[in-house]
Amino acid sequence: MEKNQELYYDEIESLRRFKSKIDTHAIYKEDLDGFCDEYEELVAQAKVITRVSDRLQKKLDNANIQIREQNDEIKDKNVQLADTVDQLAKAKVGRRASTILFTVAVVLFILEQLLLEPIIEKYFETQYISLGILGLLFIIVKFSEGAMETFFMNREKRKILAQENKDQ
Repeated sequence: MEKNQELYYDEIESLRRFKSKIDTHAIYKEDLDGFCDEYEELVAQAKVITRVSDRLQKKLDNANIQIREQNDEIKDKNVQLADTVDQLAKAKVGRRASTILFTVAVVLFILEQLLLEPIIEKYFETQYISLGILGLLFIIVKFSEGAMETFFMNREKRKILAQENKDQ
C-alpha cells in the first residue's frame, strides 16, 4: 500500500503544483511540456497495468471456468457412484433376501408335506386343500420378500451413512 501511495504521491504533488500555477496565472511553456510528459508517462503506466490486469483476469476467468467444469464433472461422478453403490446394495440385499426366503420356503414346504399332508389326507379326500395351503405359503413368502429386501436395504443404508460419518 505504501508503494502505491508513494507512486501516486508524486503525481498528486505534480498536479497540485500545476493547479497552483494555474491559479496564479504563472504557467509557462516549460510547465505545460513537463506536465504533458508526466501525463504521457502516467498514461503509459496505466496501459501497462491495464494489460497486465486484463491478462491476469483472463487467466482467472479461465481457471474459474475450469474449476466449474471440474466441479460439475465431480458432481456427475458422485451421482454415478451413488447410483452404482445403490445398485450394488440392492443386488446384495436382493440375493440375501432371496436366499433366506428360499430356505424358509423349502422348510415350510417340507413341514407342510411332513406335518400337514398326512392330516389333510386323513380328514379330506381332496388334494386341493394341500395345493391351497402351498399356494398360500407361496404368496406369504413372495410378499415377505419385498418386506425383507426393504429391511435389509434400510440396514445397508444405515451402515453406509455410519461409515460416511466415521470417515468425516
